[in-house]
Amino acid sequence: MCALLIAGQYVFSFVVGVEIVTLLFVCFASVFGVRSGVICAVAFSLLRCLIYGFSPTAVILYLVYYPSLAAVFGGLGHIKNETFQRCPAALIIAVNGLLLALMAACALSYGFDVIKVSKLWKATANVLLWVIFGLCAAVCIAFNGLVIANRVFRKNVGTLLKLFTFATVAAVCTVCFTLLDDVITPLVLGSTRLTALTYFYTSFTAMLPQTVCTIVSVTTLYLPVCAALKKATSK
Repeated sequence: MCALLIAGQYVFSFVVGVEIVTLLFVCFASVFGVRSGVICAVAFSLLRCLIYGFSPTAVILYLVYYPSLAAVFGGLGHIKNETFQRCPAALIIAVNGLLLALMAACALSYGFDVIKVSKLWKATANVLLWVIFGLCAAVCIAFNGLVIANRVFRKNVGTLLKLFTFATVAAVCTVCFTLLDDVITPLVLGSTRLTALTYFYTSFTAMLPQTVCTIVSVTTLYLPVCAALKKATSK
């Protein structure tokens, strides 16, 4: 799995904003658990340096973020579909809260011109903000529609509710990756306040397309990839 992660990151590194690492980590950790996920995350964080170089900021960022990501989804993966089928109020509130927070962040960033990037990238950034807003709205509508179908028509939708929950958490984690980078890199490099602020704004050029990619990839590919992992390792 570590080799697959490194190969996937290398191949898609030539396409700006497209990455497959989050999807693979989410699937692997949810299928095999926290321990295997964290071990794979540490190995990936170190071995990828053989290709991209041993940058202290990148090593620290990856060693903090990816084991944490594996722990989160390793824990979520052990929650049975029956729990999602019951759909407790806490789950409904948490998913809707995260989605509304992402939508509000996109709307405020657009409305108040928060992202200070070059004019050449400004139009693209605004489009991506609305794409993320639209995708989150779609996931929110689908999730709540399934909740209503579950409560009213007693449909067996636990798997789909789990899918949209995972897509929501993965999108938030993708944003957190960039925000964590915005803290770690300036601190390690000893950057000035102005340099750190410039780095923060520049990081949006990677975060926005990656967030779009995460929402789309996890929503569409989580179930088949997990099924493939289980089948490949079944006795």
